Amino acid sequence: MAEVTNFEHNGISIETTESPEAMGGIGDNVIGLVGTAPNRALGVPLNAPFRISGQLQAEMLDTTGAEEGTLYLTVKNILKVVKIPIYVVVVEVGATPADTRNNVIGGVDPESGQLQGMAALSTAQEDLTIIGAPGFSSEQSVHSELASLGKRLRARVVLDGKDVPVAGQVLNSQAIGGAELGYDRCLVIHQMPAVYSKAAKANVFLPPSSLAIAALGKVKQWESPGNQVTYAADVSRTVEYNIIDKSTDGDLLNRYGVSYYARTILGGFSLIGNRSITGKFISYVGLEDAISRKLIKGAQKVMSKNLTKRAMEQEVDRVNAFMQDLVASEVIPGGKVYLHPELNTVEKYKNGTWYVCIEYGRYAPNEHMIYQLNASDAIIEEFLEDVL
Repeated sequence: MAEVTNFEHNGISIETTESPEAMGGIGDNVIGLVGTAPNRALGVPLNAPFRISGQLQAEMLDTTGAEEGTLYLTVKNILKVVKIPIYVVVVEVGATPADTRNNVIGGVDPESGQLQGMAALSTAQEDLTIIGAPGFSSEQSVHSELASLGKRLRARVVLDGKDVPVAGQVLNSQAIGGAELGYDRCLVIHQMPAVYSKAAKANVFLPPSSLAIAALGKVKQWESPGNQVTYAADVSRTVEYNIIDKSTDGDLLNRYGVSYYARTILGGFSLIGNRSITGKFISYVGLEDAISRKLIKGAQKVMSKNLTKRAMEQEVDRVNAFMQDLVASEVIPGGKVYLHPELNTVEKYKNGTWYVCIEYGRYAPNEHMIYQLNASDAIIEEFLEDVL
């Protein structure tokens, strides 16, 4: 007898399908720094990210106890505030400050093709959420490169302000580029904080951005670092802060997108400021970056699949589930996901292009509370009626 060509199986088959894979949480902060550590241990490379997760690795940045370079004290003071991964890229100290600055800026080695300086931060094994170059980033040549890198990595950037009085810092703010150049993600810090140095046996000043990086790393990516108490024992330039006075130098700095350290009733010096140099809330930048990183990672797994109705609906459901998890976690107040009704045209579809629209709300930081004290005669009348 000839084979029955349309026979498949005399029995049953079980086929299973999985719901769309969960995108998971947003994740925590990861810091990336570029600087010098002339007395580093042999295990700390030059021009390559070195991961520090605790004090033992931090000590490898200074094997002599001299506390030289820009990285050692900065990393130590960040770890005093928050325990998160810190990737450092160590560069050589040049013959002149200009040479060292060029090493920090880095680029691509023409012979080996190796990324150097801040460019090497892009090779870190984890997604960096905060980057900086404390001690160097007040210079335009450095902060412009950091702003550009932050835009590409989707990381917030903490910059040193210039060592000038408040009026000079305002002029510096006005000279710094705009959002399209990546500066909407740049937090600029006015004055240098002092911390204790065992090598100096006294307080020493750190670059302005150093303790602000710690403050930004301590809060969630969608929260403001403003009002965070720091370990600063003093500051290089005193800035007047008054919570109810709009005419102070501190209020002027904030008006021009510059944050600063000031004494508050919380004790010690707190970081005052919620906005990037362009005026955008830095928490808004962090939220946008965190969501974007998750979308990028999730998209890789579904690329090149046929755009069937089921596939498109699953992607919308997957992203929507992620957004609703953010709502439940109070990361955002609300969000919805849908296929764009106008941009999804026949021609776009034929070209393999389609649009998933994601709408979401943002919690604003508590920057300005207004208490209204209203004297009421009606309350007095009620009181007198009760008495008489």
